[in-house]
Amino acid sequence: MIAVTIGTGEYYSKLAHYAARTLGKMTGLKTVVLGDEHFAASGLPYSHHLKLRIFDLVDDDEILFFDSDMVCLNPWNPQRLAKPDALVAVAERLHPMVIRASRDWHIPIHEYFNAGLMIFNRNSHYDWLRETERFVQANPGIPDYDPFDQTPLNITRHRLGLELELLDRRYNWVGFGTGEFEYEVPLFMAHGLKPYYKFANIDFFEGRYKPPFRWHIQINEEETNRLKNQTLCLKGAHQEKSLHLNKDGTIGPPYYPGVGRYWFVHSKPDGLRLAIATETEILREFTKISDNDWESVQELCPVGN
Repeated sequence: MIAVTIGTGEYYSKLAHYAARTLGKMTGLKTVVLGDEHFAASGLPYSHHLKLRIFDLVDDDEILFFDSDMVCLNPWNPQRLAKPDALVAVAERLHPMVIRASRDWHIPIHEYFNAGLMIFNRNSHYDWLRETERFVQANPGIPDYDPFDQTPLNITRHRLGLELELLDRRYNWVGFGTGEFEYEVPLFMAHGLKPYYKFANIDFFEGRYKPPFRWHIQINEEETNRLKNQTLCLKGAHQEKSLHLNKDGTIGPPYYPGVGRYWFVHSKPDGLRLAIATETEILREFTKISDNDWESVQELCPVGN
């Protein structure tokens, strides 16, 4: 496996080389930056389309692709997560563009992935990438609400019926830095370090910006893995409700009321806690009563706020 990113122009070339160097140290993978020479030789209208020809540009059969604005913060093993027959990625957040694209192109909304981090291989995915390039060339500017290639990649994957393996958001945490919660969870790949500040990543790489990492929430991988794809009974506030815990760390259906969309299990001195979280904070925690029953400990934020 080899790790590949794209960086053209002075700023993005610098950003890509920093990101690649850091990811290489954290994963042990050889890294390649597709830059200005690749873009000029390709004849493509936009540099981000280089990923659609990635197997023509890189001599490896298995690839971890990552956006140049991602930062690898902790060691992890991409090869352990690769699947021979499936695209490996992280589900996109449910913002209006995703909802609209899923509706317009009949993509199951829980299958719409963020294209900033993908693990794929030549045997299963070469034709998919080329089909996406054909789609983009035949439909320039479509959809008009997504100027990049993320929605076309989702459209063609769904049309071709390619398998999709979704990881939890620690492997592609979009919107990192919008709340305190992100600094407490030891994630692997942050998709940007500071919203609305373009130079935060380079400032981080060059030592001028130090995010307030605390990482005191320790994910219990064993119990988290056990609960994946399980439907639990949650008890609290004189009521019981069922909740389905998806394999990728999202919830439902059945869903959690309000804005709780994510779950994980972490270890505390008094035992395990099942946490229900939003994009930016933990809403509620539950303690284990039995394998499939968990009881509320405390509500940390009013549901719906």
